[in-house]
Amino acid sequence: MADIIFESFGIPTKFLRPVSSTKFLGLVTEPWLLSLVQSGRCPDDQDVNISDSEIDGLLAVSNIQTPQPWVRIFIKIKEPYYKPVQDPESPDYDPVPYTLHGHLDNINQRVYQDMWRSVYSQYQEGKLSNSQGVQDFSCEHRVMSCLDVSRFLLGESSTPNIVPIYTTKEAGHGLIVIEKYIPHSVHSLLAYSPAIVNLSIAKPLFLLYQLLKVMLVFHSQGARMGDLSTYNVLVDPNLWVYKSAVSTRPQVEVKRAESCTNIDTVTNSRIDITELEKIENMEPEQFQHYYNQLKVELADLPSIVDMWVNRKISNFKYLLVLNHLAGRRLGDPNHHPVLPWVMDFSGPDTGLRDLTVSKFRLNKGDNQLDLTFQTFSSDHIPHHVPDVLSDITYYVYKARRTPKSTLCKYVRSKWVPNEYPHSMQRMQEWTPDECIPEFFTDTTIFTSLHEDLPDLEVPGWCSSAEDFVRRHLEVLESDSVSEELHHWIDLTFGFKLSGSAAVQCKNVNLRLVDNHTSTLNHGVVQLFQEPHPHRIPASTSIKPTPPRLPKNMFILHNLPEMQEESHLDKGQSRVTKGPENDRITLPKMYDPLADLNQMEASYQFSSRTFKQMPKKTEMQIKPHLDSVTDAIWRDIQSFACLACEIFLKDQIQFQDKSWSLEERFTFLSQIYRENPSLIPRCITSLAQEILHLHKPPAVIEDIATRGHLSLFRYPTVSSQGLPPPTPAQLLHPFVGLLPFPSYFSQLYECICNLRHKDQEIQQITWRKNSSLEKDKLIKVISREKVTILQHFLEENQGCYGEEGIELILPYVQELFSQEDTAIQAAWSLFNLIGQELGPRETAKIFLPYLVRIFNVEQSTPKHMKIYHRSFLVQLLVRLGLSVFLNNFSTLLVEAAAGYRDYVFEDLYLDNLYPSSPGSQRESTKELPPLKEESVSDEDSQTYEDTVPEEDNTEDEFSGDFPCILEDAQQGTESMEDEEDIDRLSEASQEEDEDSADKTSIHSLAGLIDPAQREEAVSDLEEEDSQSLQFQEEEEDTDSSPQMIPGGSRSSHPAVTGSQGMVRSETDEFARTMSEKSESEVVNIKDVATESIKWLSRRLGCLLTAKFLSRNLIRMLTLCYLGDEQLITITDSEKRFNKTSRLVFGDRNAHKVLECLSEISQLYGEQVVLLQYIPCTIDMVTLAKKRLTQKGEAGLISALVLMRHVLPLISDKSLMDILQETIIKEVLNPTIKLVSSPSCHFPGGSSIRTVICHKLVDVVYVIGLRLGFEMTRNQMTGVLKEFFSSFNQVYGQQMLRSESSQSLSDYKQGKGNQAGSLDEYCNIKIDSHTNEYTIGTPVSISSLESPHNSLMLRKSHSLAFNTIEDKEDSPEGMVRDVEKVKQELADVFNPELAMASYIPFLRIFGNTHMEQCLPNEDLIRQLCSQYDMSVGQTSPESSSEPTSPMEEYIPSQPSPQPTAAITGNKIEVTNTHTDMIRFGPIHRSSRILTLDPDETKCEYKERNKQRHLKGNWLAYWEHELGLSERDSLFNFKQIKLQTFEGHSSSIRAMVALDNENSFISASKDKTVKLWSIKSFGDGNGRCKCQYTYNGHKKSIFSIVYLDTVQLVASCDSNVHIWDPFTSEVVRMLDSNGSSQPITAMTTLPAPSTMIVTATNESMLRYLDLRSAEFAHEFKTSTTSAGLICSLTVIPDNSWVAIGFSSGLMSLLDQRTGYLMATWKGHEGEILQVKAFNRNTFVSTSFDNTMKVWNSEDIKDNCVLKGHTEPAHCFTFYRDQVVSATTGNKIGVHSSIDNQANFTSTKLRSDTFKGVLTSLAVLPLNRTLLLGADNGNIRLLC
Repeated sequence: MADIIFESFGIPTKFLRPVSSTKFLGLVTEPWLLSLVQSGRCPDDQDVNISDSEIDGLLAVSNIQTPQPWVRIFIKIKEPYYKPVQDPESPDYDPVPYTLHGHLDNINQRVYQDMWRSVYSQYQEGKLSNSQGVQDFSCEHRVMSCLDVSRFLLGESSTPNIVPIYTTKEAGHGLIVIEKYIPHSVHSLLAYSPAIVNLSIAKPLFLLYQLLKVMLVFHSQGARMGDLSTYNVLVDPNLWVYKSAVSTRPQVEVKRAESCTNIDTVTNSRIDITELEKIENMEPEQFQHYYNQLKVELADLPSIVDMWVNRKISNFKYLLVLNHLAGRRLGDPNHHPVLPWVMDFSGPDTGLRDLTVSKFRLNKGDNQLDLTFQTFSSDHIPHHVPDVLSDITYYVYKARRTPKSTLCKYVRSKWVPNEYPHSMQRMQEWTPDECIPEFFTDTTIFTSLHEDLPDLEVPGWCSSAEDFVRRHLEVLESDSVSEELHHWIDLTFGFKLSGSAAVQCKNVNLRLVDNHTSTLNHGVVQLFQEPHPHRIPASTSIKPTPPRLPKNMFILHNLPEMQEESHLDKGQSRVTKGPENDRITLPKMYDPLADLNQMEASYQFSSRTFKQMPKKTEMQIKPHLDSVTDAIWRDIQSFACLACEIFLKDQIQFQDKSWSLEERFTFLSQIYRENPSLIPRCITSLAQEILHLHKPPAVIEDIATRGHLSLFRYPTVSSQGLPPPTPAQLLHPFVGLLPFPSYFSQLYECICNLRHKDQEIQQITWRKNSSLEKDKLIKVISREKVTILQHFLEENQGCYGEEGIELILPYVQELFSQEDTAIQAAWSLFNLIGQELGPRETAKIFLPYLVRIFNVEQSTPKHMKIYHRSFLVQLLVRLGLSVFLNNFSTLLVEAAAGYRDYVFEDLYLDNLYPSSPGSQRESTKELPPLKEESVSDEDSQTYEDTVPEEDNTEDEFSGDFPCILEDAQQGTESMEDEEDIDRLSEASQEEDEDSADKTSIHSLAGLIDPAQREEAVSDLEEEDSQSLQFQEEEEDTDSSPQMIPGGSRSSHPAVTGSQGMVRSETDEFARTMSEKSESEVVNIKDVATESIKWLSRRLGCLLTAKFLSRNLIRMLTLCYLGDEQLITITDSEKRFNKTSRLVFGDRNAHKVLECLSEISQLYGEQVVLLQYIPCTIDMVTLAKKRLTQKGEAGLISALVLMRHVLPLISDKSLMDILQETIIKEVLNPTIKLVSSPSCHFPGGSSIRTVICHKLVDVVYVIGLRLGFEMTRNQMTGVLKEFFSSFNQVYGQQMLRSESSQSLSDYKQGKGNQAGSLDEYCNIKIDSHTNEYTIGTPVSISSLESPHNSLMLRKSHSLAFNTIEDKEDSPEGMVRDVEKVKQELADVFNPELAMASYIPFLRIFGNTHMEQCLPNEDLIRQLCSQYDMSVGQTSPESSSEPTSPMEEYIPSQPSPQPTAAITGNKIEVTNTHTDMIRFGPIHRSSRILTLDPDETKCEYKERNKQRHLKGNWLAYWEHELGLSERDSLFNFKQIKLQTFEGHSSSIRAMVALDNENSFISASKDKTVKLWSIKSFGDGNGRCKCQYTYNGHKKSIFSIVYLDTVQLVASCDSNVHIWDPFTSEVVRMLDSNGSSQPITAMTTLPAPSTMIVTATNESMLRYLDLRSAEFAHEFKTSTTSAGLICSLTVIPDNSWVAIGFSSGLMSLLDQRTGYLMATWKGHEGEILQVKAFNRNTFVSTSFDNTMKVWNSEDIKDNCVLKGHTEPAHCFTFYRDQVVSATTGNKIGVHSSIDNQANFTSTKLRSDTFKGVLTSLAVLPLNRTLLLGADNGNIRLLC
C-alpha cells in the first residue's frame, strides 16, 4: 500500500508508517503539503536530510507538535463507493423553530404522520409517498450511503467539525484520501487526561452537542455516521470535535474470522498464544511491528490474567500485554513499554530487586519523595513519582543505536560520551525509571554506532550480549521474581496508582494528579482497581500425578488418647478404631485448598475489576443493511452509548476497540442493572429514553435474526408523547433529553466562525501573492476573530459560568498570544473575560500575556491604546490594585521615557511595494477603514469623560470608584467630583445615525482626534497643566476619514490586488501624522505621561511616591545611560528644558520630568524636599563610592533633576537647604569628581563634558533665583571650585601651542561625542551656522540597527538591566597620567570656558568675578580664543543670530563705557579687546534665555488642599522610609482624616480594592459613600459623596460585589442598589414567605452571588445580577440559635457559620452537605473570617480568638492577648488586626501558637467614642475606625 501512495502522491515510503492495512501516518514538509494541495503531488526534488530515527520520533503518537517545517498527515485508502443520489422529494433538514409553539406544532405533525404510516403499512393497503411524511425515511429503495469526500476538501467545507481533506486521488479500485492529522481522540482524552471531563459537566456535554451537529450534517448528506465510539471521535486540545468524512461502508459485524477452537488459544480472545511465543525470538524490527499490531484487547484481560496466574503464559509476555493494553507503543519515546528492573547485576544469582517498591523510590529515597509530596505551591503539584519512563531515560537506554543529533536534542545539547552510563550495572544504578523490553530481547542495543561512545558493557558473569539477554530473561521468569511480580503490577498498572494505597506506597504519580490541564495522548493508565492476584508457585500448582504420601500416615501409636479401653465382664481387651476415624498427615508445602482459594481470588478479582467472567465462544454476525430510518436510529443509539461511556469512564475502561455496538449496549445494561446511580443525572433521561436501560433487559439478537440495524425499534409515540428520536430532536431546548446550556448554540456558532477564519488564513498563506499583501490580509482576518469573540461574550455575559468560560478561554488566549491580535484582544476582550474570571484567575491566566503586550520589542501606534487610562482602569479593576502596581507601574514609567515609542519611519514600509495600476496615493486615499475597526451601526462604542466639576469641589469620589465598566447613564449626575472617571459607554441610539463624529473605541482616533482632546484628558486639564498637545487643525477634521480611521459608518470589503494594498488603521494614522511636525506627533510617551498624571491623582500620596515617583527617578538615570544618550542635538521647536547643552538623554527625560513636576504640584514641595532631593544626594554619593556607567548616568540625572525641581521649592526652603544640602552634598562633590585626575570615568571625556554643562545649568538657575547679593554670598565657593579646574589643564599661564592644540582637537571631535555622530544617527553639521541638526520626526529607537534595538530597550528597562557596569580594575585606577590629563584637557577646553563663563558672569557680575577668580584672565583668554575660532569657521554668523547667546546679546555696535549691572542683568561692554563680541558660544545653548520668573513656580490653588503637611506629612515620611521587607503592621495612632455625616453608631464598613473609597452603614438607617484622599494636616473633616436613604430600620450589614459593581445593604431586608447611578435595583422585603436576614457575606469573584442567613438558620443565596434568591441550604440539625456571622473561603468551596449559642458549622457550598458542627466557643460568636482555603478565624464574647483548620476541626489554636471580646477583626498579610469595645487595637503577628501580640489603647485626642467597626487599607497600611457617635476616622 505504501508503494501505491508513493506512486500516487510521490511521498517517499520512508516517511510513511502503517496504522492499519488501509491507514497510514505520513510526514511531509510544508512546501510538500502546499504542492500536494495545489498539484496533487510532492515535488520531485526532495532535498531533506533526516534520519529514520528522527522520522520515528516525529511520527510518534505521543509527539503532540512537530517542529517546522514538518507536518503530519493521515492517509486513508477507501473502498469504492457510490455517491448518494439525492432524492428530489427527500425531506428537508430545516431546523425546528426554537419556540414552544413551533416545537409543539412540529411534534404534532410528525406524530400524526408516523401514526398514519404505521397503521397504513400494518394493513398493507399500499405505500405512502415520501411527500406525505414530515420525516419519512422508511422507504426501502433509499439507503444511507457514505459522504462525498469532495465536499470537504480544504477551504470548501462549511462544517468545521469534519476533518479537513487536503487532496484525493483514485488509485486502482479505491480512493486515496489525505486528511489533516488530529492526534487526540475521545479515548486518549478519557485515558490520559480524565480530569478534563471528570471536573466538568459542560465540557463532555459540549462534546456531545458537537457530535449531534455533525450527525445532522451526515444525515442531511444522506450518509450514516457509523457506530460512534471513543476511538473514532477525534478532539483537539480546545475540545473541538472532529469526525472523519472518510469511512468504509458501515460494517457492523464483529471482526472475528473463526471460532476459537485451538486448545492453545485464549478463550474468547483475539490473541494467539502460539503467535505470542514467537515474540521472544524476533528481530527488533519485527518485534516492534508485531507488538504495535498486537490484536489483544481489554476484553481479553480476564482470560489473560487467569492464564498468567495459572502459569500458562510467561511473565515477559504477560507484561507486554499489559503495556499494550495501557496504550504504550514500542518506539514512542514518551510512551514506550516498561518492564521491571529485576536485579542489580552484581552476580548471576544475587542482587534481586525489591518489587514491592517503585524504582523511583529505590533510586531517590523516601526523604526526597516526601519532600515533593508535602510541598504545595501554585506551580508545584504534590506527587511522589513524575513518570514511569521519561523520554530522556528512553534515549539514554538506546543511546548506542540513536543518532547524535537526536541525543543532543533530547538528552544533552553538548555531546559528552562520558555522560552516558558505560555498563548495565551503572545504568541500573543511575536510572530512576523502569527497564525496557529491549534489555531482555535485543542484542543490538549494546552495540554502539558512535566511534567515541563504547559498547554498553554486560556484567562480568556473562560471556556476550546474547548470553546476557538469555540470562536476564531467565531471571525475569524465575520463581523469585514471579512470586513478587504482582506487587510491581499493582504499582505500575494497578490499584497502588490511586487513593490511599498510592500515598501509603509513596507512588502518587504526577500524571494522574495534575488535573490534566492540557490534553495528552500518552500517560499513566490504571488498568486495575483491585489488588492483582499473585502467581501460583510452581511447587504448589496442581500436577498430573498425585502427591506422595508418607509411609506412616496413620498416627495411632503416637496418640494414646485415641485408644479406648473396654471393660467387659470376662476380662479386659484393647479396641482400636479403624483408619477412617484417624487423622492423616499430609506432605509439607501441600495445601489441597490452595488452588481453590486461588481460583476464588482470581474470579473475585475478575468480577470486581472486569464486571464479567471469561466468555466462551461467540457467534459470527453477518452484516445487514436496512432502511434510512433504521440507520438513523442506529446512529442515535451509538451516540447514546458513547455519551454513557464518556461519563462512565472508570466503569467501561475494559471495553475495547473491536466491541460491536451490541456488546457495548449489553455491557452498559449490566452496569445499569448493578447500580443505576452510576449513571449521572445529566444523561439519565438520554439513557432511559434512547437506550431503554430502565426497562427489563431484552436479549439483543444478532442482526441476521432481528433483521434491522438498530438495536431495537422505537414506538411511534414515546411515553413522553414524542416521535422517534433524531439529532435535531435531541438538540432542541424544549425536549431536554440532554441538559445543554442555553449558550451552547451561540458558543458553537462563535467557534465555527473562528474556525472559518482560520481556514481563510490557511488559504491565504498558500496563495502566490506577495508576502506583504499576505501579511496584511491575515492581520485583517485575525482581527475579525476578536470581533466575533467580543460579540459572543457581550451577548452571553453572565450566562456561561465557570465551566462555559473554560470552553471559550483557549480561543481568547490564542488571540492574546498572537502579535497581530494581542492589542485588539486586550482592548476588546479583557474587561469582558476578566469580569467572568475574577481578579485571581484573571491575573493567573492573562498577566503574562498583558506584560508581554506592554513589553513588545517593536511598538506600533496601536500600542497607544493600552497606555490610555481607559484601558488602564480596566487593568486596575480586573486585576486588583496590588497586581496592577507591581506589574504595570514600571512599564508605564518606561513608556513615559520614550523607550516604548513606535518608530515613525517604519510606518511607511508599504511605500516600498507600489501596487500595479494607478497611483498608490490615489488608490489608498479612497480606501475605507478596516472591517474590524469600522464602527457598526448599533455597536458603536465611545469613551467619554464626564465633565469636571467646579474647581473648588472638595472631594473626588467617583473617579476613585471602578465605575468605568458600567454603561454611563445619560443625564444622571452620579456623584460630584472634579475628576469623574471616564466610562466605557454605549453610544446613545437617540443620536443622529449619520453623525460622523462617533469614533470607535477600537480606533486610534479616540486618542489623537483634536475634537476629542478635551474629553480625552478632561480631568487632567487645568489652567497651567501641560497636557497632551494634539494638533489643532483649522479644517473640520471630525468628518475627515484621514483623521478618523473607523469613523466611516459603512463597511466595505478589504481592497486587494490592483485596487491597492489593504490599508490598516496604522496606515491611516501614519498618513495623518506624516503631515505634522515632530512636536505635533502623538506618540506612546505622550499617552503614558497623561496616564501617569491621572494615576498620581487616583492612587494617593503614598502609593504615588512608592510606585510612580520612585520609579520615575530610577528611570531618569536610565535616560542618560549609554553613549548614544550623550549625542548633542538641537531644539528648534523649543520643547525641552533650557539647558547649556541639549543631549539625547534630555529628550527622553523630558516627559519623566514632566510627571515628577505634576506629582510635586499635586502633593506639595515636601515631595521635592523629602523624596526628590534625597534621591539626588544618593546618586551623587553612589558615584563617589563607585564610578560605573550607571553611576555616571546617575550623576547627570541628579543634576538634571536638581535643576528641574529648584523652581518648585519656596524661597525659605531653598535657603534652608542651599549650603548644607545642595552645595555641600551635590555641587561640590560633583565638581571634585568631574575635575579629579585620579577618577577615571568609564564614559570618558564626553560624559565629563555633559556633567559640567548640567552643573552650569544648576548654578545658573540658583543664581537667577537668588539675585546678585545672595548669589555672591552663597555661591562664590562653587564658582571658585569650578573654575579652578581649568588650572589643572592649563597651569598658571596659558601656552598658546597647548591651547591651539586642544582647540584643534576639539574642532576635530577628539574626545567629544560630536566627532562620531554618524555612528549613531544621521546628524549633520550646518556649514553656515556650525549647528548640529537632526531630521524630524525621529526617535532614538530609529537610530540603531535592528540588531541593537532590543539590547537598548532592555538596558533602559526598570525590570531588568543587562548593561554591564564597566568599572576600572584596581590596577587600572592608576592610569597613565598623560592619558588622564588629555581627558581633562578635552573637557576643560575653550568651549566649556565660554559656555560657563557667560552664564556665571550674568549671575555674579563682572566685578565680583574679577575679584574672586584667581584665574579670571585665563578663562577670558580661553573664551576669546573660542570666539575667534568659531568666527573664522562661520564668517556669516554675525548676519543673523543663530544661537540663543546671540539672541540675548545686543547686536548693535554702539560702544558702551563699562560693564553695567542692572537688576539681575549684566550688559558687557567691549572694553576688553579679547572680548569684543560674544559669538555663537555653544551651538545648543538656551540657558541664557531663561527668565528669572521661570526659576520660581507658583503652586496651583486647586492643588494646595492636597499638599502634604501635619499628620499626612508625618505618615507619608514614615511609610516612605520603611523597608519593603518590613511587613509588620505598625500602628502609630496618627490621625489622618475624619469622616462626618452619620448621626448614630457605625455598624459596618467596606473598603474597596482601589483603597481610595469606602462604604459605611449606620444605625441611623443610611448608607454613605466616601472618598479617601489627602488634604489638610490630619484634622480635616470630610463629607460623604452620596447617601442611600432607602432603609426603614437600622442597617447592620453591607457588602459590595465588585463583579457586578452593586451594593447590598441589610436591615433584616436586603436592598440592592448601584452606587454609581444611585439607582435602586431591588428591595427584598421579608414580608410574607421570606424570613428576616441576620447576616450576609459575598461569595468570592467571579461569583455574582451573596449568601444571606435567615433567623431560622437557613442560608439563602441571592444573585445580584438577577436580584433574586437562587437556592437555600439548612445549616444545623439542632437549635443552634441565630446565625451571627458567615465567611466563604477564597476558592468558594465551603462556608463557615457562627451561631449565637457558640456553635459553629461548616457547609459544602457545592453540595449543601453539612461537613461539621461543633461547639466552638462558650459565648456568642461575634465574627468569623476566612484566612485561606483551609483556615478561618473566629471571635466570641468569651474573650477568645481561635484559628480553625477546615480539614481537622479538632486541631485549633487560640490567639492569646485580648482580655475583652474582640468584636471586629481583619487580616493584613498574614497578621490579624483586631479591635475591642475598650478602644484597643491588637495585632497578632501570625495565625499560629507562636504569634506575638501587641495592643494599643486609642488616645482620646485621636479617637472619640466607642470603637464599633474596623477596616484596613493594606497597601496604604491605614485603618478605618468607626465609632458609636457616627464618626469614622482614618488612622495609621
